[in-house]
Amino acid sequence: MRRHRLLPLCALLGVLFAGLLPNLDAQEAEDAADLVLLIDGSENVGAANFPYVRDLVLRIIERLDVGRNTVRVAVALYGSDPQIAFYLNGYDSKSSVLEAVKGLAYLGGDTANLGAALEEVAESLLSETAGGRAEEGVPQMVVVISAGQANDDYGAGDRALKRASVITFGVAIGDSATADLETIATDRSFVLSAPDFRTVANMGDQLLPYINGVIQRTIIVQNEFTEVLTVGNRDIIFLIDITMGTQSIGAVREFIKRFVDVMPIGPDKVQVGVAQFSTTPRLVMDLNSYGTRDEINAALSGIKPRPGQTVNIGAALDFVRTNMLRPERGSRIQSGVPQLILLLTSKKSSDSVEEPARALLRMGALTLAAGAKAADGDELKQIAFSENVVFVLRDFRAITRSPKAILDSLSTLAGVVVTEVPTEPVVEITTVQTQRVVRDIVFLVDGSNYIGSSFPYVRDFIINVVNQLDVRPDRVQIGLMQFADRPRIEFYLNSYSNRQDVVNKISQLRLTGGSVLNTGAAMNYALSNMFQPSTGSRRRQGVQQVLVLITGGPAQDELKTVADKLALAGVLTFTVSSGQADQTLLQSVAFVPDLAYHDAQFSNLPAMAELVMPKLITVVGDTDVTTASFPDEPGEFTAGGERDVAFLIDGTDNVRADFPYIRDFIIKVIEPLDIGIDKVRVSVVQHSERPTPSFYLNTYQTKDEVIRAVNGLSVAGGRSLNTGAALRFMKDTIFSERQGSRTGQNVPQFLIVLSGSRSRDNVKEPAGSLKTEGVVPFGVGVKDADPKQIEAISHNPSFAFNVKEFSELSTIPGQLNTYVSLPKEQLEVVLQQVQSNAVKRDIVFLLDGSDNTRDGFQEIKLFVKSIVESLSVSESQDRVSVVQFADKTEVNFDLNSHKAKNNTLNAIDNLRHKGGRRLNVGAALQFVRHSVFTSSTGSRRLEGVPQILILLTSKPSTDNVRGPAFALKEHEIVSVGIGVGSANLSELEMIAFKPEFTYTVTDFSKLRSIQSQLVASLNMNKDTEGTLNGISDLVGKIQRVQYFITFSQNSPQRDIVFLLDGSDVTRSDFPAMKSFVKSVVEALNVGENKDRVSVVQYSRDPQTDFSLNTYTEKQDVVAAVQQLNHKGGSLLNTGAALDYVRNNAFSESSGSRHQEGVPQILILLSGGRSQDDVASAAAALKRDKVVPFCVGTRNADILEQQMIAYNPSYAFSVMRFDNVGSIYPQLVSFVKRVPRQLPRLKAQNGLDPTRKDVVFLLDGSDDSQRRFPDIKDFVQGVVADLNVSANRDRVAVVQYSNTAETSFDLTRYSTEDDVLDAVRGLRHKGGYPHNIGAALQF
Repeated sequence: MRRHRLLPLCALLGVLFAGLLPNLDAQEAEDAADLVLLIDGSENVGAANFPYVRDLVLRIIERLDVGRNTVRVAVALYGSDPQIAFYLNGYDSKSSVLEAVKGLAYLGGDTANLGAALEEVAESLLSETAGGRAEEGVPQMVVVISAGQANDDYGAGDRALKRASVITFGVAIGDSATADLETIATDRSFVLSAPDFRTVANMGDQLLPYINGVIQRTIIVQNEFTEVLTVGNRDIIFLIDITMGTQSIGAVREFIKRFVDVMPIGPDKVQVGVAQFSTTPRLVMDLNSYGTRDEINAALSGIKPRPGQTVNIGAALDFVRTNMLRPERGSRIQSGVPQLILLLTSKKSSDSVEEPARALLRMGALTLAAGAKAADGDELKQIAFSENVVFVLRDFRAITRSPKAILDSLSTLAGVVVTEVPTEPVVEITTVQTQRVVRDIVFLVDGSNYIGSSFPYVRDFIINVVNQLDVRPDRVQIGLMQFADRPRIEFYLNSYSNRQDVVNKISQLRLTGGSVLNTGAAMNYALSNMFQPSTGSRRRQGVQQVLVLITGGPAQDELKTVADKLALAGVLTFTVSSGQADQTLLQSVAFVPDLAYHDAQFSNLPAMAELVMPKLITVVGDTDVTTASFPDEPGEFTAGGERDVAFLIDGTDNVRADFPYIRDFIIKVIEPLDIGIDKVRVSVVQHSERPTPSFYLNTYQTKDEVIRAVNGLSVAGGRSLNTGAALRFMKDTIFSERQGSRTGQNVPQFLIVLSGSRSRDNVKEPAGSLKTEGVVPFGVGVKDADPKQIEAISHNPSFAFNVKEFSELSTIPGQLNTYVSLPKEQLEVVLQQVQSNAVKRDIVFLLDGSDNTRDGFQEIKLFVKSIVESLSVSESQDRVSVVQFADKTEVNFDLNSHKAKNNTLNAIDNLRHKGGRRLNVGAALQFVRHSVFTSSTGSRRLEGVPQILILLTSKPSTDNVRGPAFALKEHEIVSVGIGVGSANLSELEMIAFKPEFTYTVTDFSKLRSIQSQLVASLNMNKDTEGTLNGISDLVGKIQRVQYFITFSQNSPQRDIVFLLDGSDVTRSDFPAMKSFVKSVVEALNVGENKDRVSVVQYSRDPQTDFSLNTYTEKQDVVAAVQQLNHKGGSLLNTGAALDYVRNNAFSESSGSRHQEGVPQILILLSGGRSQDDVASAAAALKRDKVVPFCVGTRNADILEQQMIAYNPSYAFSVMRFDNVGSIYPQLVSFVKRVPRQLPRLKAQNGLDPTRKDVVFLLDGSDDSQRRFPDIKDFVQGVVADLNVSANRDRVAVVQYSNTAETSFDLTRYSTEDDVLDAVRGLRHKGGYPHNIGAALQF
């Protein structure tokens, strides 16, 4: 074990640290060091105070001898993520370092993750590649400047720095950062404090002697490997209050880890056990659970903080005595080995501690007590066997700084051990408060050899569950069976009437043994024998029947049928599994998949009790179908428990005559519900131009009151509906806790929207926000309501209802009640089943992991998570992979790595930024094609599952992307390109499957703005018809994995332009080209109101042979084609020709009907490679919704052809144009399948496209103040591209916040320079909130 010892020089510091000596040889050492300044860049500092911190850094550096061979300096800031300003080898001169520091910008954000920053410093900033010189013997130090508490666990980063012998100093601004900095500092005296920001710069003078001490080797960390402490055998149990808070729990975990690291751990040496408690205790690990340091330290991660205001220390002490100090749990009490318990608590106990403490002492166990915060000192003295082992701390975060007293006690105490065996009942926990629960629970336990020696963990799990239940005949009854090849009843539901007897019986359980597992037969036996009135079942009284199946091996008989039988009988099945059990199968056995719990390690089963308990005592099964299995029992309506139901009804004058129907509708919906303040709550809101609440969720407490209020409703009045605004009101006001919503308690939230006409405002976005918040909306449309709006409001299309008349509303309440009255778990199943209609997708995120994205990586992770949240992630539906790339590419996780959304989200949370200077996008594209979209890594491409790549990049590629991009398309992989900052748009359009599949934002914080567009593109329902707007068009209805959707109806009209290579290269082929054009025309239905045809030839320049409106008869078109003369020309400028046909051949004046939605089709015949750029011209064509097809000979560039074509399958290659007939049928088929389009957005007739009036409406609110310079830069960039003059482009600027005001109007400036000067001089308006609507009106 490495220990750190400081060796400071007396003359320097004036203090000789106890037991440490100066390094007498220090003066001969070279004055060199590596210095990292780590700055809190969060809101702890704030933008206004950041200059003070920057001045401190400048003052420190100015007095150092900075140079390549002397002192190297690196600077990093931290907030939610660390941001490296520059590395140790970033600058070689002091002046360069100072300039870089002067340019430091405030980071911002409300999170200060110091732990992540320390890890980044240890792993990256001090490494050899970053300029670190540790291998050369150069001392390394870190100065942390902080103004607030850390928001994450910094233990790992602290240990990494200490292991590397890095000397850590701290500068604390204010009081809140001191405790953290004293923990991570090499010594507490190395933490300096400034009372406020104005005095922080003065800390430089105080800090400098310490820094110089390291540089001159008068302060060093001496690495000394000390043997593990010589300690006698002992059993030590840590008993931890888990309500003490996240940071304190982290410090306690770290303390135990350090303790374990210096102890001789082993079954015949020191054994460690851990239990945690709040109101009830729980086992983390027994004394014999783990035999090595690594195993114990790994298991400590199971100690999780939990909020709570009360603790029961007495019950926890009894738990240790009766559960853990037993021979079978590893205790060596009967062998005379000292038994030590260290209690760590932050509160006074709510139960009595006196007798439990005495009972431990009578056993011979020695209890030590450590308390902090609200712990009671006198109570700690009662608990501890001696006042000498009572330790009172101000905060548990200090426990790692001053551990000596506690460590000495744990290492040296050896009390007189009494060989009294506990005579108390085996496991008894004093539970102060139990929830009133009534149910019959049968445990069905695997007793086979698959459990074997792990049976004690299974037994502990059951005991931990039972100890939290109120066992008695009128509350909870417990039954138990074992099974292997055959079942065996241990005791029935009515065998024991109290918890004590049940626990005693469970403690005596012995494994039956056996190598065969007939799980299905055992479940069937339990149904027939355990859930019967004669054996104690109270199913006839409506008591919930529960089966908990615990198994560790694979079933060898049929399970699913029996599981369905249990469900039909109203039995709620939970599964708890480990070892070789089939996790996927057991999810189908459980009543719903969420009731299936699995852990690979049996030793973690006892802790699983806390996970299972909430649902075990609350979830209810579907009792409506119990008559199928129990015909002697009448079926009962189950109201489904707590829920909040709100009605948003049309209150306009239009419904006045029909309002009685609306009242009756509401009453019919709520009549079956069990209304009460602790049951179902109801609210009604009317809306017209604005919402009007009739009553809130917490207004009435009984059904009679609610019905009376509904009957008394009268129309609020109004002319029109703004349903979107009303939905926002429902989200922000009605479904808020202050108005009675219980969303924070996970009570289901329902909204029923009833409209009699179309809403004037947008409903989609506010409805989406409601759904995101967990509200389940239903839409009911009557008369003139827009069915599309009703569907957009609803959770899904099946939750939307439309009737013609208000008198028909009576047909809907029964359907609504089917959902509203469902128990919560079943409702979740229904909603999941709706989601399961989504098309399966394999989605790979390819993320720019270069140094360029380091600062924005947290935003990237949040963006990826927001996309994944919208998916139906599972093995059988959507699969997700994440890959990072820079100079090289690496997989973070594959498509088959995670089978659940939560696991995927956790993996994204844990992503670490890759780093790298170059950005080889082409190599990354090739990598994912060869290594990620493969069957072995989870791709289902061969099964026809759509393959989607989402590329996110922040700068142009340093390698060629062209070939890899088209190879992806050849492999039927649909690519989406997202560009941030200086990403190359043309490059992204080349990579993306279609130009519409590219998105660009100015910085990482704007990624959220494209989330909804991308999700809309990805969301594909099995029954959804395709359009040309999203990825669903390409992959939603793929058969044989084609790139184009099969449309239900061909368009009866088309505008088709043939663009023919008229260069000298095609002279001999021109007759064949004309013949091909004639063949295609013959297959068309040419006419003025049907198909129109144009022909354009090109070489160096393009020329129109005839336009779309030249001929209206097929024979005229054919004759014109026959008479075509070859153009000729030595060059081939295909890009220019594409631009020409877009601007001329596909114009309205030439006969194009694009404004009418008529498909615009280009057929290019080319015999060679273009001499100009085609990428931007092709992209522009596609943006204008022209669908290009390409036919090229062997001399043409196939990649160029594929780039031009609408998608790669629309690019055809032939040896010579003589062979073009071979592709004729396929091309004609594709042409006829091009659907009608939405009209292109072009300037209306009468508008001069060369003259524009441009108004910039800028966010001038308080939120935009920090980014206002960026906003001005953006405006200047746009203005620079305009042709500003009084007769051409005019510019105005308006700022808005709560009000709008004109900065300058359209007539103010007539030159570009004047406009740019005015923009540069703009002053930020300020104000709150953002009233965009009022600004647009302005």
